[in-house]
Amino acid sequence: MHGNGTDAALTLPGTLRRTATIASLTHPDAGVVTPVERAPWGRILTGSEALAARLAYLGVPDGGRVALLTGNSVAGVEMVFACGMLGAVCVPVPDGHDVGELRRLLAEAEVDTLVVTDPGRLDLVRDAVPELGGSADPTALDVDGLPGLRRAVVVGADAAGPARIDDDPGPSAPMRFARPGDVAVVLRTAGTTGDPRGCELTHGAVVAAGRALGDRIGLDPEDVVWSVLPLDRPGFLGPLLAILEAGGTVVTDDGFAAGRAWTQVRAERATVLVTGAPVVTDALRADPRAAWSFESVRTVLDLGTPRALGAVQSVLPRAVVLTGYAATETAGFATLTGRRDADAERLGTHGHPLAGVEVDIVDPDTGGPLPSGEPGRIRVRGATTFLGHLGADRRDPDAWFATGDLGLLDADGRLRHLGRVADRVTVGGEKVAAPEVEAVLAGHPDVVAVAVVAAPDPDFDEVPAAFVQLRPGAQVTAEQLQEHCADALPRFKVPRHVRFVTSWPLAGQGLSGQGSSGEGSSGEGMSGTGIRKGPLRDRIAEELSPARPQQSRPPR
Repeated sequence: MHGNGTDAALTLPGTLRRTATIASLTHPDAGVVTPVERAPWGRILTGSEALAARLAYLGVPDGGRVALLTGNSVAGVEMVFACGMLGAVCVPVPDGHDVGELRRLLAEAEVDTLVVTDPGRLDLVRDAVPELGGSADPTALDVDGLPGLRRAVVVGADAAGPARIDDDPGPSAPMRFARPGDVAVVLRTAGTTGDPRGCELTHGAVVAAGRALGDRIGLDPEDVVWSVLPLDRPGFLGPLLAILEAGGTVVTDDGFAAGRAWTQVRAERATVLVTGAPVVTDALRADPRAAWSFESVRTVLDLGTPRALGAVQSVLPRAVVLTGYAATETAGFATLTGRRDADAERLGTHGHPLAGVEVDIVDPDTGGPLPSGEPGRIRVRGATTFLGHLGADRRDPDAWFATGDLGLLDADGRLRHLGRVADRVTVGGEKVAAPEVEAVLAGHPDVVAVAVVAAPDPDFDEVPAAFVQLRPGAQVTAEQLQEHCADALPRFKVPRHVRFVTSWPLAGQGLSGQGSSGEGSSGEGMSGTGIRKGPLRDRIAEELSPARPQQSRPPR
């Protein structure tokens, strides 16, 4: 089954520089707003050009790799665009990286320049690059174990070690102009199912992704997008470029604090929220008066379960809640529901592909085509797909990208993400999709969160095992949950083992919640929970005795 984007055709491929220039000329009053700064697009453009000139003077080469340690700030946004204007590649460093993780990223991405705009991360840089503590020239480094790293600079702060990027740049350096096919950024996957992987995304891909997202939402110059997702995630970069293309404003902050966040939403009259479902519902549950902070909101973008999305829709009846299937490899959303979709499709599916994107479903084992409604491996191709993972061969940008995710396309071409291919449980030859079982368990009124994994079994090779978090004070037994599943599922899909938990192993910026599709090397999926299933599989395997020879048929 095959699906194509349904929105207006994409215009000519763009670059970060072209997009910022057009916005600054056509909508000079819109821009970036943080709790401490308000910068119109014109200032973002000139600030980015100045930073690009300074980087060029310091010797950053065409195609150079610039690691960026920043928060969600004006300086951070300017540096992303500065790299693009210079023809360099921006490599945002996820917050929370320790010294070892930072050094691995610098080596893996072959970084030649390290830029810090967040003073709180200077100590990390000094620990990772001890040569900065001596008399070494920070613009001509020779770092043990990082032979490619040549320079380290800081923006907007006095610091011992790195060079000040706002020093007099001296003679002007020649500027380069990136092309749509040049790599713009390297973004890391969240690593739900394994080690995070760096994805090389071109200017054309990230601009096309933003343009298609804004087209599907219906953004215009009056819109104000609020997002505090980290700058190193496509969940921030995509909406940023979407609102930039539309000529509107983005409101952000360096991290989430409920009181300050809702003050921002109210003061800036935000019209679009990019958030996790519990953020809104928890705020209103704690203080119903907070509802007036959301009076201006008309759209909520969320990667939640249908139940969680429905809860947001119920507390924000004047807004439209949208969800989709997203992946780092597709520069964010590959599919998204639409404002005019009926509630069942808008909250219960992942919608149609965005403009310029194609999605199809193939047999996970053979790669052969599957009919409508048949679950299989999700494949994506189109204008927004990545060039390749760091350390791997470049892929053909026109080729299909086979994700690690299960899904199906319904008769109308809407995608339903069903979890990871690795989450399939093979019960005596029968394939069981873990999200199908999770959805049934999540429907129990006392279940807060659930993850289903494969457990070894002496008779059937594998059987479903469920890890369940109950609401506080609930008194539910494993047998009762199994009976609940038996009312809706064939016997071989009912969890053979049930374990109760109060916390989850999480990956990246994941949020705990129902389900566990999360984001591994590909899809961010509907649940967006970030629960790592590997440790859960290891735990149940350790608890059970070694498998004996399997039988050929599942239990009936």
